[in-house]
Amino acid sequence: MKTAEDLQDRVTSLSQKHAIKTREVRRYIHRYPELSGYEYRTTEFLAEIITDLGLKPTMAEDNRGLFVDIGDACELGRTAIRADIDALPIQTMVQHDYASGTDQVMHACGHDAHAAMAYGAAAVLTELARDGIAVNSRIIFQPAEETSRGGLHMIRSGALQGVHSAIALHVDPTRPVGTIGIREGAFTAGCDLFTVELTGQGGHGARPHLTGDLVGAAAQWVTDIYRRVPRAIDARDAVVINVGSLHTGNAPNVVPSSASLSGTLRTLSSDSAEQAKEMMAEISRSIASIHSCKVDLQYGQHTPPVINEAAVTRRLRQAAVDVLGDANVRDIAQPSMGAEDFSFMAQQVPAAMFRLGVAGIDLGSEPLHTPKFDIDESALPIGASVLALAAIPDGPRGTVA
Repeated sequence: MKTAEDLQDRVTSLSQKHAIKTREVRRYIHRYPELSGYEYRTTEFLAEIITDLGLKPTMAEDNRGLFVDIGDACELGRTAIRADIDALPIQTMVQHDYASGTDQVMHACGHDAHAAMAYGAAAVLTELARDGIAVNSRIIFQPAEETSRGGLHMIRSGALQGVHSAIALHVDPTRPVGTIGIREGAFTAGCDLFTVELTGQGGHGARPHLTGDLVGAAAQWVTDIYRRVPRAIDARDAVVINVGSLHTGNAPNVVPSSASLSGTLRTLSSDSAEQAKEMMAEISRSIASIHSCKVDLQYGQHTPPVINEAAVTRRLRQAAVDVLGDANVRDIAQPSMGAEDFSFMAQQVPAAMFRLGVAGIDLGSEPLHTPKFDIDESALPIGASVLALAAIPDGPRGTVA
């Protein structure tokens, strides 16, 4: 019998063995980024390197995204490791030879690193399976996380069939390399996109009393939303609302007949989301009455919150402690109000994700979603080790034959 310590040593040793290839994978994907919905080249590249491991990937619908099984299926079902692969519409300012070669597109959120670490975990698990260690895992490479459409895309493609739990990570430039952040329960917020269309009587700027005053109506809608929605919900239940777009009018001496707004509503529970939506509807009715206009409030894409399931979180935490030591595995005090479409998978099976420190001395501290975002690549084998160890049946503390 091999002990848990033997297994942990083997996993970290294999992660280091594959570290150079893992880094090459990350740099290739970083050099050739693709936006959400267009991840064809990335998918083809991943399929090729997964096949090189002796595995047989299954392509998702539209040949965007793929998944692959490692080891023999058992009654318990597989543990899935999920990684996202899409980039953002940002012009890179990274000053390295692996910088994006595509104008106005870059990996500014670390999805290139996520995919590379999932590949590294796949390489480790493949060798373990060949050594006779019980492995029962699935690697999922998911497109379109940034638009919150990729999780459902992979679920429709069968990526969760036969899966009993799922794990994932996200790089974190606020944490130093060699540390991990994790928490049980709410991990990220749910997010609803909304649009508001205001229409009414336009007219001359000299006679606003004869118009619906759509500029004033739009301005009051924003002011009331910012002021009244947070006051209508228990202050202990976080709600973040943001209007990110407001368009109206074309001339300084005209009262326009329409205005449009769009934004996001972020909450940590379905109850607070419903309360916020009720208040937004009430404000819309009030604005329509005061300004004699029509206010049409609609909701678009919804992303649920990520809720880290207790048992899967403990498994991830123990794997991280085995790899890094207890002092380097740190509790996250509060959930993020950012959204993450791993939540769609977490609604289907018990799931959890963690944050991986990528900030080194010289590289890795630039914020996510900014033109200079990059990582200290020494974090790659760490993330691969934790993912692989947590994906092994019976958890990282079990013994293996």
